[in-house]
This record gives sequence, structure tokens and C-alpha cells, in this order.
Amino acid sequence: MQDIERRTCRSVVDFVWILKGQLYSLRIQWFWYVVLLSISPLSYLFFLWYYSASMTSSDTAIYVISGSIASSAVSAAMLSLGQTIASMRQTNVLEFYATLPVSRLAFVLALAGRGVLLAFPSALVVLLIGSAVLNIDIWGRLWAVAVVYLAGAFSLAGLGAMIGFYSRTPESASLATQVIQPLLVLFAPVYMPIQRLPDALQITSRIIPTTYVADAMRGALGGSSMNPLYLNLGVLILSGVASLSLALRRASWRVGRSDAR
Repeated sequence: MQDIERRTCRSVVDFVWILKGQLYSLRIQWFWYVVLLSISPLSYLFFLWYYSASMTSSDTAIYVISGSIASSAVSAAMLSLGQTIASMRQTNVLEFYATLPVSRLAFVLALAGRGVLLAFPSALVVLLIGSAVLNIDIWGRLWAVAVVYLAGAFSLAGLGAMIGFYSRTPESASLATQVIQPLLVLFAPVYMPIQRLPDALQITSRIIPTTYVADAMRGALGGSSMNPLYLNLGVLILSGVASLSLALRRASWRVGRSDAR
């Protein structure tokens, strides 16, 4: 038991120091990261708001806001993490971390944490602007929104890590993440009820994490006729653990010969 506690404390310390180092390296360009990560969810938000006939239904407004925040969570973990790990492998930066007594799990979680922290301001901007435009009261629910956002973003960290570790080049990782991102957002009930999706997508969307991210976010915002919030959070946690386990099982710090071809 003491050995487990010691290893857990060590992993937490490793996570904090790696995260601090990653944030320190981005101290100059953080503003542009926030702007870039805000463009996509804000674009979806205003597109849906503009083309909706009227926002008389609070449920419709909540779908628009929760979907935009779920889109931000995808960018925070999966998109940025996959490209970052692939770039670090290609430039042999990961070999430096391989010389340190840190676990791959702490390393991946720290990189995911950097993406989440950088994207959180953009999600907050989407939430504040969307709630003001669509007249949704969110002030008593900010804590629930924050919990769901963190759980949703980290549930996608394993997928981003798999893309980063298994991509041969940063370019291939960038292409993979940009192809997968719209599939996670547009082929799941993120911006609309699941009943409005085609029958095939109603089945496949059950295994897409963003389905539960958006559903949990709607629950946090007080949407009606939604699944229990805690059930969705449990699904997201299990999804994150499973995807991280798969990503770290064959993850390599170094670029092998087959990758370098």
C-alpha cells in the first residue's frame, strides 16, 4: 500500500512539473492559441444561431451552446495533443523525456493538461457569449460546466496520444486529427438530438465520446430530458482510462526505423 501511495505521489509530482514546463514554453504565444481555439466553436455557435428560425425553446439554445463547448473540448485534447506528440517524436524531444524518471502516463496527461488549459478560456468565451445571446442563465452552473469540460477533454486524450505516437510524421498526425475532428463533432448528437440523426449514426454515435461530452454538458446547463449527468461523467472517465491504456501500451519515446522511412 505504501509503495502504491509513493508511486502515485511521484506521478502527481511528475505531472505538475511537466505541465509547468509546457506552459512556460508557451508563455509568449498563449494569446494566439486562445484565438485559434476559439474560432471553430464560435463559428458553429453563430452559424447555428443565425440559421435557427427562432430560439424560443431553451432546449434548442442549450444544444447550440453545449455543442460548441464540446467542439472546444475536442480541439483541447485530441487535436492539439496528437500534433504535439508527433512533432516531439520527429524532433527527438521525446528522447529527452525518456532519460527522465517519469512515466508515460504523467507525460501524456501533462501534455493533455496543457491543451485543456489553453482551450479553457475559449470555451469560457463561448459559454459567456452564447448564454448572453441566447438568454440562458449559467451563473449557478459554472462549476458543473467546468467539471464536465475537464472530464470530456481528458476522455479524448487517449485518442490524441494514439494519433501522436503512431503517426510517422507531424504532417500525418495533423491530417489524421483534422479528419477525425469533424467525425467526432458532426457524426454524433452534439448539436442536435440523437433522434434527428440517420438510423446508422444513431447506433455508431453510441461509441463516440463526444456524444457523452455534449450530453453531460447539456445536463450541466440544465437541459431537459437528458441522461443523468453522473452517468455521462462515468462513461467519459471509463472511456479516458481505456483509450489511455491502449495508447500507452505500445507507445514509444523514440522514432523507429519504420517510422523514419
